[in-house]
Amino acid sequence: MILRGLAMGLALFWAVLPATAATSAEQKKAAKAKTAAKGKAARPKAATKLKAGSKAAAKAGKESPLSSAVARLGKIRTESELQKEVASARNAVAGDPGNVDAKEILARAAIVASDWLLAAEAIGNVAKAERLSAFLRRDFSDVGARVQRIAQQGDPKARQALGVFYGRGVVLARDTEKSCAEFKAVADRLPGAGWHWAQCLLESSPDESWVQMERAALGGHAAAQEWIGRRCLGEFGTTGKDFACAREWLSQSASQGRPRAQTLLAYLMVSGQGGVTDASRGFRLYQLAAENGDPDAQNNLGEIYESGRGVEKNPALALQWYERGAASGHGSAQFNAGRMWAIGVSGKSDPAKARVWLVQAENKGIKQARQVLDWLDQQSSVAAPEAVSKGGVTELKDSKAK
Repeated sequence: MILRGLAMGLALFWAVLPATAATSAEQKKAAKAKTAAKGKAARPKAATKLKAGSKAAAKAGKESPLSSAVARLGKIRTESELQKEVASARNAVAGDPGNVDAKEILARAAIVASDWLLAAEAIGNVAKAERLSAFLRRDFSDVGARVQRIAQQGDPKARQALGVFYGRGVVLARDTEKSCAEFKAVADRLPGAGWHWAQCLLESSPDESWVQMERAALGGHAAAQEWIGRRCLGEFGTTGKDFACAREWLSQSASQGRPRAQTLLAYLMVSGQGGVTDASRGFRLYQLAAENGDPDAQNNLGEIYESGRGVEKNPALALQWYERGAASGHGSAQFNAGRMWAIGVSGKSDPAKARVWLVQAENKGIKQARQVLDWLDQQSSVAAPEAVSKGGVTELKDSKAK
């Protein structure tokens, strides 16, 4: 009887056991699903594409939206593309003021804009440099602290950007001492920073300044190359001239499109100093520099067309170039424009226009301007004085930079 009861108990135990195990497994599965659902519900939705998925992408080994945007910034080449990136980030911040990724993108866009500004200055593209400076002032007033953090992480271009901010009083308050310190920190790594550090030293430590200037020139900085070339021509307090040295440095700068270097190299080419004479190449360099706004080149190109030196004479075109140089404040160009309006071009004279330019030229110290003004005042029918009748008063020369 006992054995029979024991057997029935064992049979009942084995019959119940599978059902119990199955129930336990189902309960565990349900609990796990419930926990996952709670976690999903507790996770906040991303406000923008820039913020969403950064951590998940990092865990999965994929590129996050932030790193993708930063990589994109490194590839863009036009101001309009940069402005679009900034506008997109600004919209993201407007929708979510706590969007860290978008703020990071804005800071890095400011670093790019600063780098472009220095590059534009280096080749003498004043218009682009002014646009970028205005862009920084208008669109990046709130990124200074974040750029400082990026700089502290060891980014040299961020430190260079801080030098720009402090130096120009954009993004951060103007502070010349801090600007120089930032440029100094990365002078050996970035030619643009090296050029500006050299400028900081120019008055206090001129010898060290020129050492830094040469480093920047060797690093490819067009403005530094031009200044070294001009030093070889006897400027900046040096004695003696080395035209071959000047040609070497000015050629490097001119090849990057710096107008002032092109003008000086053109003079050396036309005059044959420091190397072979190459009037045709000199003329092309004058044209490039004049078209890019160098007033010395504009004046000298006017003289070439007026005198017919190497080209067909073209007084009307000569006057156009004289007036472009005059409008930039070039004294000799103002005199030449006034002189041509006084004696007439293609049979047409204009005493009023002549006086406008001649008065400005006289104020710049051009003594011949007074002779022409006196002649105009006399309204005499006699031949113009020598200063007026001379075919081209301003000869091609090594004009000093301003």
